[in-house]
Amino acid sequence: MYKKQIIIAIIIALGIIGSFSAILLGNNSGPSNTKAMAMSAVATNHIDIKNYMFSPMMVTVKVGTTVTWTNQDAVKHTITADTTSSKAPNSMDIAQGQSFSFKFTQAGSYTYHCFPHPYMHGTIVVTE
Repeated sequence: MYKKQIIIAIIIALGIIGSFSAILLGNNSGPSNTKAMAMSAVATNHIDIKNYMFSPMMVTVKVGTTVTWTNQDAVKHTITADTTSSKAPNSMDIAQGQSFSFKFTQAGSYTYHCFPHPYMHGTIVVTE
């Protein structure tokens, strides 16, 4: 009987985790959501990493701006560019309380994610 209870608890937990992941992935994909995110881009040069999210998820800065990410979670995160360009940010592990900074030298849209947590996404829009 005890084994059945454990199996049921595991199935319920996996269902909850799967639903949460689907919600997060669903909010970050698709052209309509990209347009909505672009319209809500924030002009700042500081991004918090908290609750397994980049906040704000999308920012707009001018060429030459240094953007700083600060990890407020108890686990390590990364800033991993979705491209292999040297003009895009790529960090090592960022521990709780630590920061990573990157200077954007070219206009464009830079998407990134957290390598250990690939459902975490962010975008930096760099303008002239």
